Amino acid sequence: AVQRPGGSVWTTNAGIGWVNPYDRRVWDYCVSVAEAAARAGFDQIMFDYVRFPSDGDVDGAVYPGRTSVSKGRVIADFVAYANKRLEPYGTKVSTALFGLAATRDLGIGQVPRWISKSADTVSPMSYPVLYGDGELGIESPRAEPGETVFRTLTDFRRQIKGSRAQLVPWVQDWDYSTEEVLAQINAARLQGAKGY
Repeated sequence: AVQRPGGSVWTTNAGIGWVNPYDRRVWDYCVSVAEAAARAGFDQIMFDYVRFPSDGDVDGAVYPGRTSVSKGRVIADFVAYANKRLEPYGTKVSTALFGLAATRDLGIGQVPRWISKSADTVSPMSYPVLYGDGELGIESPRAEPGETVFRTLTDFRRQIKGSRAQLVPWVQDWDYSTEEVLAQINAARLQGAKGY
């Protein structure tokens, strides 16, 4: 687990602990679970929250075994490792990434252009409610859900260009009318997404 300077388990503001992305035993455990699912017949495994923590005292987090390898490279290397181990099963690998990960460095190790080299599907979490006012050059992303998804996917397409990865964004349905949900779906289709 990620630790505090004194050696206790580090937790988020909500009291949730995180596994240490630098620890290869964590990689082996996570991918062993994925392999078991692949052997059971699952044809795709999504690695959700494939990142470093972002809330709580992140500056006070200690990563035993930390190297000079950047957070972005660690996460991309994990996805490559997972892909290699799942390849014999014919299982596709997908990842869920924050919607702004392709727009700017969020400090959580999600670099879409690196991750997409080993993923079959990249799913940006393009929920407009997660964007602050002014993000993506939109005064109020919550008020413009279609445009928010469209601009998110513009940045992701730029980042994953040349990779095999398909874009399948997550869209927001809660607190939105049918028309607002359809605006997000239409934006995804305009960007050539392979689903939503």
